[in-house]
Amino acid sequence: MASGTGAPVDDDRTGKTVPINILVVDDDDPVRTMLARLLQTHGYVIRQAANAAQANRLLEAEGATAPDLVISDIVMEGETGIELRRRLLARLPGLPVILISGYSPDAPAEFAANTPGTAFLQKPFATETLLVTIEQLLAARRA
Repeated sequence: MASGTGAPVDDDRTGKTVPINILVVDDDDPVRTMLARLLQTHGYVIRQAANAAQANRLLEAEGATAPDLVISDIVMEGETGIELRRRLLARLPGLPVILISGYSPDAPAEFAANTPGTAFLQKPFATETLLVTIEQLLAARRA
């Protein structure tokens, strides 16, 4: 996949290409909508959730269909993004997650560094930084 394109990836099981599905979880509607639109313009298929509980319901409702990657805010009412990540690790161990936050990066950055398939981005972040991080996590998952 070329840098920042969001191009479909090969599905080794069928030989067909499939789109990359990303779940965006953020309780700030404008931020979530902006991320969704940005990623859609780069060819990703996006689903959105306003909080961790909604994300969990969405994942449970879809049964075996899981996103290829999750982008989650950390500070949300109810379950935090870190708690959501822990739940996802138990349910979908190989699922890459990007945690984002506008608050202090120390604890989340340390958590991400110590959790396989997890990255942390401090808000605000550049579009290219987000796209490169997505590609790196997806490439590591495929490897």
